Amino acid sequence: MANQRTILITNIWLAQLAGSEVVVRDLALGLLRRGHRPIIYSPTLGSVAEEIAARGVPVIDDLRQLGEAPDIIHAHHSIPCGEALIRFPDVPAIYVCHAFNHWIEAPVHFPQIGAYVAVDEACRDRIVHTEGIDPKRVLILHNAVDLNRIPPRPAPLGESPRRAVAFGKTAAVPELRTACEQLGIPFDAIGATAGHISTNPEQELVKYDLVFASARSALEALCCGCAVIVCDSRGFAGMVTSQNFESLRAMNFGLRCLGDAITVEQYVQEIGHYDPADASRVAGSARADADLSKLLDKFEQLYDEVLTGARRPTITAEAHERAVARFLH
Repeated sequence: MANQRTILITNIWLAQLAGSEVVVRDLALGLLRRGHRPIIYSPTLGSVAEEIAARGVPVIDDLRQLGEAPDIIHAHHSIPCGEALIRFPDVPAIYVCHAFNHWIEAPVHFPQIGAYVAVDEACRDRIVHTEGIDPKRVLILHNAVDLNRIPPRPAPLGESPRRAVAFGKTAAVPELRTACEQLGIPFDAIGATAGHISTNPEQELVKYDLVFASARSALEALCCGCAVIVCDSRGFAGMVTSQNFESLRAMNFGLRCLGDAITVEQYVQEIGHYDPADASRVAGSARADADLSKLLDKFEQLYDEVLTGARRPTITAEAHERAVARFLH
């Protein structure tokens, strides 16, 4: 077992279930199962914070509540990350970037940060090519799914799609419902824009044959054994197949693969590519590659490298003061 650590995790929101909130929840509970002491700081708390705290993980909205310094900071989002690094100027950290263009995901520049983690190539390029961070300090670790949360499917995939659902950002794409209506496929939507936020979406996803989703939502749907068409309001990438799974996974089923325009005709055509046998093969690949336990192994190794190994940062008072001034500016 890796050394047991006290790990402070930051996130801008823990009010309702969304992408980074799911990441933080699963990360914290996974680390807890491994004997670590995760603590979460978020200035905006809510139902997700309550769910995590109910499992025995301290969740705070004021860093003054911490009675001792953590061993390492696992940071998401620039503002709470900067706050934590100012509060604990001698504690090493890692910073994880989950989006190419959201302002809150912009990496901060503090000497405590021993490694920057990107979830895909686009985020890696943001860190290196728009923030000037040394590529030697950056590594890519793809998103993962806690497979323990996924129940068995109540039935195998149908020979043709019996039910379809837009999950996450795709709930805002009206063409999906029109395409499914044309094909006579019952259609639902799970997401904030649809007025249906599920606290346990995996419990619902396993009941569908076809899912429209992007980014981490697409990965969750694949691990639930669904056939997945990658899309959202930004564009369309098509059905995930055995042939394109690796390339779409490398792009996090996100921005860089969403190049095609959205039309009802295109969705109708893509639904016609539904293949339950291939979808089952893709689901097996997704579950093997995206198992949260493998990502936790990599994070534990990274913590060791930052705390005692080759990635241990050099922290001086002058460098910290400059970083604080840059952050506040």
